[in-house]
Amino acid sequence: MNILICYVLVFTLPRLILSGLQLRFLAQESAKTPYILDKDNFIKSAQYASIKEKISITETLLDVILIGFWLLYGFHALNNALVLSPLLKSVVFVLGFLLLQSLVNLPLLAYETLVVNKRFGFAKGGVGLFMGDTFKSFMLLLIIGGILIFAFSWIIMNVLNWELYAFILGMVLIVGLNVLYPTLIAPMFNKFTPLENVELKESIDALLMRVGFKSEGVFVMDASKRDGRLNAYFAGLGKAKRVILFDTLLDKIPQDGLLAVLGHELGHFKHRDIYKMMMLLLMFFGILLFGIAHLPQSLFAGAGLEISPHALIVFLLILSAPFGFYFMLIVNALSCHNELNADKFGASLTSEESLAKALLVLVKENNSFPLAHPLYMRFFYSHPPLMVRLIALNCAHLGTRN
Repeated sequence: MNILICYVLVFTLPRLILSGLQLRFLAQESAKTPYILDKDNFIKSAQYASIKEKISITETLLDVILIGFWLLYGFHALNNALVLSPLLKSVVFVLGFLLLQSLVNLPLLAYETLVVNKRFGFAKGGVGLFMGDTFKSFMLLLIIGGILIFAFSWIIMNVLNWELYAFILGMVLIVGLNVLYPTLIAPMFNKFTPLENVELKESIDALLMRVGFKSEGVFVMDASKRDGRLNAYFAGLGKAKRVILFDTLLDKIPQDGLLAVLGHELGHFKHRDIYKMMMLLLMFFGILLFGIAHLPQSLFAGAGLEISPHALIVFLLILSAPFGFYFMLIVNALSCHNELNADKFGASLTSEESLAKALLVLVKENNSFPLAHPLYMRFFYSHPPLMVRLIALNCAHLGTRN
């Protein structure tokens, strides 16, 4: 019971307070003179942000109810029901925990994807596509998750100072996923085809060569089958790097703007921001592992468990939420700093105005409300507000109130 009270006070309550501040902020700002967007889209984007925040509040409440269920009854009942070898029991126990968490949140995900996003003109796919994506996600959870749980459980059972070796496994996992994601995981959900626009491809290749970025190629992702929003990104590490353009992006942003957006992404490459973020993530993982390894036995006993591989792993998963909540203050501060530097680099490759205009299109097409409560931004915004970016690009005149 003590850990549940702490969870509510340290994580659930602050999370709900931030949501309340953001909802109040959205209601107040949406009644003012439009900012960056025209009046209709300004109001529409505020409504979208408000609905998303209310869904987030529901998720937060469901989360604490589920955590309470597990700590007060579920862990003890599941532990007694599984009569298996220790290693197999650990895998089934943790997968059962993860699957129930996912299943309980599935209706909210369906509502957001199939109702809210359709209402605001984003979602393009229907129930069939949603169910297909959900099935693939569950299969990945069962297969990859099962393998990883098995590996972590074996280490905990057989190795002294297991947290050190679990950290090494986590490090290998993070690097491995970054290498494999663009060629193995992402194609399970989307189709990637080489860019056919010869002129654009030549311009992109020249930009990449100018920066010294060697990639596996420039690919177009069929994002429009699922969503109408715009994006472009680089994926992978080493020789597996790919340039990914959403097909929705090609018709909405002119070539100079698209090159400016890619120039921004190249800024992250040039400044090694991906590696900095990976190091930060590994630091968080290491601190969390050390903390879990030194939790008192009474904490597990309160949930009807003894110290065991599956108990340690589920507590790692549970406590990652509140620890991650506050750790994101550091991550987002660094990320916002990196974004402004990447903007500066991207503008140096093209022009400040080209990047600024492209950023404006992204915000307008993605129906992003350009403002947020200052405290809320510190916890949840990995990118600075658009106006801050426009000022840094000497293009504040493009974002004045209409």
